[in-house]
Amino acid sequence: MPEFPKKFLWGVSTSAYQIEGGVVNDWSQWEKSDKRKKELQKRGEKVDEYVCGQACDSYNRWQEDIDLVEKLNCNSYRFGLEWARVEPEKGSWQRGEIDHYRKILQELKKRNITTVLTLWHWTNPLWLKHKNGWQNREVVKDFSQYTEKMVEELGDLVDYWVTLNEPMVHVVNGYLIEKFPPNKKGLLKANKAFRNLALAHQEAYNIIHRKYPQAQVSITKLTNDFQPARKWCPLEKAIARAAHYFWNDRLMKKIENHLDYIGLDYYFHNRIVWHPPFRKNMNKKVNDMGWEIYPEGIYNVLKYLAKYQKPIIILENGLADSEDKHREMFIREHLEYIHKAIQEGVDVRGYFHWSLLDNFEWAEGFWPKFGLCEVDRKTFERRMRPSAKTYARICKNNRF
Repeated sequence: MPEFPKKFLWGVSTSAYQIEGGVVNDWSQWEKSDKRKKELQKRGEKVDEYVCGQACDSYNRWQEDIDLVEKLNCNSYRFGLEWARVEPEKGSWQRGEIDHYRKILQELKKRNITTVLTLWHWTNPLWLKHKNGWQNREVVKDFSQYTEKMVEELGDLVDYWVTLNEPMVHVVNGYLIEKFPPNKKGLLKANKAFRNLALAHQEAYNIIHRKYPQAQVSITKLTNDFQPARKWCPLEKAIARAAHYFWNDRLMKKIENHLDYIGLDYYFHNRIVWHPPFRKNMNKKVNDMGWEIYPEGIYNVLKYLAKYQKPIIILENGLADSEDKHREMFIREHLEYIHKAIQEGVDVRGYFHWSLLDNFEWAEGFWPKFGLCEVDRKTFERRMRPSAKTYARICKNNRF
């Protein structure tokens, strides 16, 4: 059975809005808007299934979540802060909320669990939304002040920092295809948001390093595997190269001097063809959302990212699988390809499964089940799925 390097990080990931519940921000406002409700009703959906509400009630049950992390034999946990909680009005810092997050970090430290803290995972305070969010250049200063405060208050308890979660997803879904708030379509708007996110990360990186020179700081980057359907076809090869550049490399090249490691999120394989819609996957196995299960893709993206010569931590990799029929195989096969990449010299330092819990899956609502642990929507009781026990054995033994 293949063994992973010593001190390999085994973990699970969550995000604040998706699990905490009971917060007001730009997303909670958008999901209750008339436009959003009409859109869901037109599709014949139950609107309540697309409103986050109490999510998994993790704001109150965070100790239960840490118990689960421990039961999974994970030595690491990635979780997030909710900016709208700690700064609901510009410059108005909420001592109780900051202390709440400090307690979580202290408990993780007490249990010798490595802490990975995300500062921003797509949601914004309402005051930021009211001044055009990430389109407004002022957001860079706002995010810097937020970062500075969090570093000052929590930095002594953080092992790894994630400044921004999947910035390109926010840019594309928020400003190009109108799937996420702020639903303001336009190339110019998208480009402004892209530029400001890149600048905000650079500033946050510098702020963290001024106080903690040895800090480990990155973003998470959703890195997709683009492969030409026919390697002999020049047009398909050119389209795959262009997709790699615009989705995978454009942001990385802008911030690569402000990364201590690469936070990799892998979900998607794209088999590129020369004609619309330019992707034609084989889809021999798919998850509940219709996404192709393609473990070799994680090997391809690890090899692709190796050119940046940075350590890589896989901070998200998982699938929607309500019956838990694919998850065990999914984990084992992805780890097999990760191990292969490590043997070939790629510096992979950790693997975090997405997610610890079934949670609120953004615009998809509650129906996709990504959790190693299922959550009863009424009682919030957590139950480990069979695949969770398999993952716990892997984490304990450092091998699969």
